[in-house]
This record gives sequence, structure tokens and C-alpha cells, in this order.
Amino acid sequence: MVKMMEELGFVVIVASSAKEMGDVEKFSRVVNSCSVMVGVHGAGLANGIFLPDGGVMVQVRPLGFQWDVDSFYSEPGPGMGLKYLEYMMEPEESSLVDVYGLDHPVVQDTASVAAKGGYDAAREMYLDKQDLRLNLERFRETLVQALTLVGRHTNVADV
Repeated sequence: MVKMMEELGFVVIVASSAKEMGDVEKFSRVVNSCSVMVGVHGAGLANGIFLPDGGVMVQVRPLGFQWDVDSFYSEPGPGMGLKYLEYMMEPEESSLVDVYGLDHPVVQDTASVAAKGGYDAAREMYLDKQDLRLNLERFRETLVQALTLVGRHTNVADV
């Protein structure tokens, strides 16, 4: 993913550990220097509050997060001067397909997991047990949209 983003013209900064994000003052300056922030649904996206006006937050929504999460990131972003994009994973992009198969309710009816077991069951299934493997060709379209939103056009045919 990083290689593809760099090919599109992004300067990629990867922050994946608590240590990197532990110094809030330093980390907030790093995020504020970015025009686009990409992350999987979770607490790390709250760092979007440090994006500059006009910045773009790209939320990757894992399988199981198609419901009841708009109030976290998509709704407040515009009120903070941010633009918002999301990439909704397809079932085939989840490791849960390998375990349960495409036709299992865990994959096809994700809301039923929360309905039966509440938030804890949904969290365990869709945050703790799921690995994401994004379709990079499909995700690329979202990244090109992000570049357009920040006024950086790319000739996708040349990349």
C-alpha cells in the first residue's frame, strides 16, 4: 500500500505504534503537516482533529463496521473543516472469509453479530479476529479522490 501511495505522489508517514504516537505534541505537529490521513476505523483516527483545515480523512471501514459508526468520524469531520472519504471493505478483503466462508452470517450479516452479542461480541469478531487485505486497485480510486480533494491532481494513467 505504501508503495502504491508513493507512486500516486503521496509522501507517506507510517505511524503504527503507541510509542510513535505517545508524544502528543510532536505527533500532532506531524499530523498537522499532512493533507491526507488514512486509517482503519478505530481510536487512531481521532488524530484527525490535528489535520489542517481542508485536510482529508480517509477511513477504511472493516467488515462489521457498516453500521452505527458514522458519528465517530464521517459526521464530525466537515464541522471541523475536514473532508471525509471512506473505503468500505468487501467481504473478500477480510480474513474472516477464510475462517467462515462467504455465506456465513459473520460475513454476510455483520449486524447480527452485534444484535446477538452486543458491542463486545462485535468488537471481538471484527476488531480482534479480523485481518484486512485491501484490494489495492479498488483502494487506489479512493486515494485518487483524496488527492483531488486537496487540489493535487494526478494522471492515473501515468502511474
